Amino acid sequence: MDLEEVLARVAEQSREELRIVRKRAEEKTAARDHGQDYHEMEQAADRLDHYAHQLRRLHDNEFGHGWRHESREDIGGG
Repeated sequence: MDLEEVLARVAEQSREELRIVRKRAEEKTAARDHGQDYHEMEQAADRLDHYAHQLRRLHDNEFGHGWRHESREDIGGG
């Protein structure tokens, strides 16, 4: 995937997770309620994290090392 495709997927998955979060908030669904929408939110979050990781790698390939300021501390185990 190229940068444009990954950015589109990140935006799409962000909107999907946000839609579910807003729906749960409207319905005042308790965080402990693990119904169908909770599992949909988990799946959307997993896909978003996957594409965000791809985006991070694409950025690193594009810009090299030492360019990060805000996200420098975000590197963690995966």
